[in-house]
Amino acid sequence: LDPIYVDVTQSATDLLRLRRELASGQLANAGDTAAQVTLKLQDGSDYTHTGTLEFSEVSVDAGTGSVTLRAVFPNPDALLLPGMFVHASLVSGVQRQAILAPQQGITRNPKGEPTAMLVNAENIVEARTIKAERTVGDRWLVTEGLQAGERIITEGLQFVQPGASVDPYPAGNVKATPESTGSSANAASQAQ
Repeated sequence: LDPIYVDVTQSATDLLRLRRELASGQLANAGDTAAQVTLKLQDGSDYTHTGTLEFSEVSVDAGTGSVTLRAVFPNPDALLLPGMFVHASLVSGVQRQAILAPQQGITRNPKGEPTAMLVNAENIVEARTIKAERTVGDRWLVTEGLQAGERIITEGLQFVQPGASVDPYPAGNVKATPESTGSSANAASQAQ
């Protein structure tokens, strides 16, 4: 059991998207970390050892539409056991121009397009249509419409409209409620 193999499935759709984005230059190769795999155990804790990607199958499972990837991990404490379920993370490419934005700051407009309410340098609210590709943890991967450092409103969205003047404060700071001030919005969750 030391080392131990961990088989991971990836959808063929995601694999095709990844290869297409790498070929077009939208994604940069992750370099030395390309073969590094990390695990989260069933209880939510992180497995302390990092594994490496060994291979991927050359065919797609017709029943599931997925490809199996195999990683090998050191298992000196025999913590990983055959048949155990884990969540694997594999760095396969880097999207250098993308922004990770808090999910609570991204909404949909009447056309169904993802939008963000931002606070500009003059503390005026602006609505902006963005392109949010997918979620990464509790954030959206935004590929168009946001720049690093812009302030996204994450709380009190129902109290603000584009053009309104606001008194922004960092996310998590306690501030007077919108009902008592009339126009307060939490805007400090910065795009990363």
